[in-house]
Amino acid sequence: MKEESKISPELLERINAFGNAILESSEYRALIQCNERLDKDQNAQDLFRQYRLKQQALQLTGFDRTILGELNDLEAQMKSNETLASLENSQKELVGLFKSSNNLISSKIDQPFAQKRGGCY
Repeated sequence: MKEESKISPELLERINAFGNAILESSEYRALIQCNERLDKDQNAQDLFRQYRLKQQALQLTGFDRTILGELNDLEAQMKSNETLASLENSQKELVGLFKSSNNLISSKIDQPFAQKRGGCY
């Protein structure tokens, strides 16, 4: 909260309004609906869990053609699963909203905003 105290009340009000606008956006609401749908879809949850486990196995063992093949099969199943496909699309839409917002802020201040450029922080 110490960082927040450095922000003027006017700017803090505008930041809060921006945050509320994100929460009210169709992109954010769609993501929430997709997450709720995932919570109710045990098949999709199991598929995603299997995928993550295979990813971890591949990371632990290094390149393994068998595990890689299984991972590719699971990925194809995930893409054809309506719940997971909708979730992925809604995530992409929200990321697009954030990128557009970032680009607009960058153009308004004539500086790159919230962009990782390497080096120290």
